[in-house]
Amino acid sequence: MMTNPVHRITQGQFSFLPELTDAEISLQIEYGLARGYAWSIEYTDDPHPRNTYWEMFGMPMFELEDAAGV
Repeated sequence: MMTNPVHRITQGQFSFLPELTDAEISLQIEYGLARGYAWSIEYTDDPHPRNTYWEMFGMPMFELEDAAGV
């Protein structure tokens, strides 16, 4: 039986991992930037599992070179 003791929204495999710290998030972003990945941020106001369409926050950050910009 699966439990959710912290009562977080859990959708998909990675949502069950522990939350990342700000420093860990920054390292993840720097990793992607070093490899030329473009970043974008998605969000939703309706976290229902059947909601497969999320909004994009701004445009993809193609020219971004600093993790603090994300």
